[in-house]
Amino acid sequence: MISPKKLKRSSHPVMFFIYLILLVIVISGIMNALNFQVTYDKLTTIAGEVESNTIAVNSLLSLDGIKFIITSAYTNLVEFVPFGSLLIAAISFGIALKSGFLKTLCNKLNKKIPKYILVFIYSIICIIASLDSNVGYVVLLPIGAVLFMSMNRNPIGGLALGFASIAAGHGAGLFITSLDYNLTSYTEASAKLLDADYTVLQSSNLIFIIVAALLISTICTFITEKIVSRKLGRNQLEDEEEFVLEESKEKKGLMAALIVTIICLIPIILMIIPVNGNHFLGLLLDKSQDVYSKMLFSSDSLLMTNIVGIVSFVLALEGFAFGVVTGTIKKIRDMVNFSTDYLKNIGGIFVLIFFAAQLNALVTETNIGVVITGMLAKVISSSNFSFIPLILIIFVFSMVTNILLPGSIAKWAIFAPNIMPVVMQANISPEFAQLVFRAGDSITNIITPLFTYFVIFIGFIEVFMKNKNDFSIKGCYRVIFPYFLGVTIIWLLMLVCWYIVGLPIGPGVYPTI
Repeated sequence: MISPKKLKRSSHPVMFFIYLILLVIVISGIMNALNFQVTYDKLTTIAGEVESNTIAVNSLLSLDGIKFIITSAYTNLVEFVPFGSLLIAAISFGIALKSGFLKTLCNKLNKKIPKYILVFIYSIICIIASLDSNVGYVVLLPIGAVLFMSMNRNPIGGLALGFASIAAGHGAGLFITSLDYNLTSYTEASAKLLDADYTVLQSSNLIFIIVAALLISTICTFITEKIVSRKLGRNQLEDEEEFVLEESKEKKGLMAALIVTIICLIPIILMIIPVNGNHFLGLLLDKSQDVYSKMLFSSDSLLMTNIVGIVSFVLALEGFAFGVVTGTIKKIRDMVNFSTDYLKNIGGIFVLIFFAAQLNALVTETNIGVVITGMLAKVISSSNFSFIPLILIIFVFSMVTNILLPGSIAKWAIFAPNIMPVVMQANISPEFAQLVFRAGDSITNIITPLFTYFVIFIGFIEVFMKNKNDFSIKGCYRVIFPYFLGVTIIWLLMLVCWYIVGLPIGPGVYPTI
């Protein structure tokens, strides 16, 4: 992937998922035969109730396992979150792309903003977008590819930068999100098992994650500029744009798109104004919450549950307005054709999604991830580590468990009650332990095929490769590995240095109790 000319022909990444499926089936049978199971404490509610769970590995080689494999394929696909999100986003993205809107916008930005600053801005936007993974991966990744093409760079560099920023920056951010609320609920409940008066604020990690977001964007920009873009080389894709527009038309088209954006933002802003009662104002908020940020970012708010549709709708209208003014869209059929053509281009992603969905469902059915997570949590709880060694073991184990069980909340519900006694006895604050967990948990999103959006990343790589025969899983990992290494070092150095110096990680919150 680093250099298309240097890549050897290899099997399609579909085979990678098939091999992993077969491996999971075999391993589940072996682990079940060896009676792999774990008993661990788990918070059943955020109120602090703890129960002892015993989980064993289910065999997919059993009759029930074989039945599940045969009967669940359709359900696995339709319940795989990226499937519907990508389909919705693709319809609008095709209009914005084929009408010439996105290409023109990126070209104008390149003329006004230095490339390295533009790369940094794109990276930080991706980190912010990690508050809702759907819109980040299905919309921002292809935008990154278009942006890099406008710079005459290989679009795969834009995909890698966007994916690394969203995935590895999931634990960072510039403001409090639903991740903070969910994690702190379990952190506080676990801390209360030892100290009934202990409280954990949702802003307890805010200072640290803001600095982390800026540093991750910086290191991702450096890796992009000094390593990835240089090795990938220039853009080699042929320009598929059929329309050659005059500069005056481009300006009018962008102005029309801007006007449409403002018109769309007005009702959206009105719908996120907190007002009591059932009104148009505040329609997108979760009014069952008592704090505005919770209303906005709650997993039950209409804004978060429908953000892909909202962003896609605005993007389609921007492309439509640009196309009508510039003449690239003359009738509704043109819009349909634009969406259809783009869907044809990305059709290969849906094939990959099918097999990725089966892999995720089978791993979940086996309980392998839960068993390994429970085992590692017990290792920490029974250890005699303290200070930096304890921080490192939580960090590493968070990375390892995320490979098999992506999803922060499910793992923290297991980790928190098991490791909190050790953490607090070592004079490490529960808030800092939470921070260590979310750092390690974010990093391996980049490399685990069980991360639901990993398949979106590798699928887009095929879309933007000149020679499809060079598309391989090895190439995908080679292009993303520099980011994985760089971001891991940044997270680790920040955690260790912050702990040693004793800087606040949030307002009034420190690494030690």
